[in-house]
Amino acid sequence: DRTIELVVLTHPSADHLAGLLEVINRYEVKQVLYPDLDFESGIYREWLRLLAEKDIKYTFAQAGQQVDLGEGTVMKVLNPGLPFLTGTQSDVDNNGMVLRLSTGQVSFLFTADIMWEAELELITRRAGLSSTVLKVAHHGSDTSTTPEFLAVVNPELAVISVGKDNHFGHPTDKVMERLKARVGAAFIYRTDEQGTIEFTTGGRRLWVRTER
Repeated sequence: DRTIELVVLTHPSADHLAGLLEVINRYEVKQVLYPDLDFESGIYREWLRLLAEKDIKYTFAQAGQQVDLGEGTVMKVLNPGLPFLTGTQSDVDNNGMVLRLSTGQVSFLFTADIMWEAELELITRRAGLSSTVLKVAHHGSDTSTTPEFLAVVNPELAVISVGKDNHFGHPTDKVMERLKARVGAAFIYRTDEQGTIEFTTGGRRLWVRTER
């Protein structure tokens, strides 16, 4: 099957967008969800060109939207809110899409590259952040994952998507210590150490399988 029902672009930074261009080219994508950010780059222009050329239906993401994926599985958009955050350390990161996916008693929070400013905004808005699994923001950068945010999300497991031996030093020691204090070292999963990380759930129990 070469069809993908929904592609999500959290924000147009190159490390989040580049791989999706190949997806758009290789597969029949039915719909795209992404935030309507004012951003200028060659790769983002190519993204917009492909959407138009292939006549792919798109929706601009904003807080409050909800997608029913069937069988009790729901995806909610928690960020960006309107109006967009401005004057932050990185507006394109802080207005990235945050999603909460839930099925039964199990939930996942996907935080893109948001920083502490967006985390604070989500807490202030009482955005319904509590989740079983936290996909740690910004690859484990210490711009994000504040103690206050972790306290509200209150995850049981944490996942860090990060490249091996990256020159940014992600994840930082500070963030790792916060996560260990919250969920315990055994419940932190990292793509640089364990490769692909797969979660399986029926809505009650949760299984985790790693590549290595």
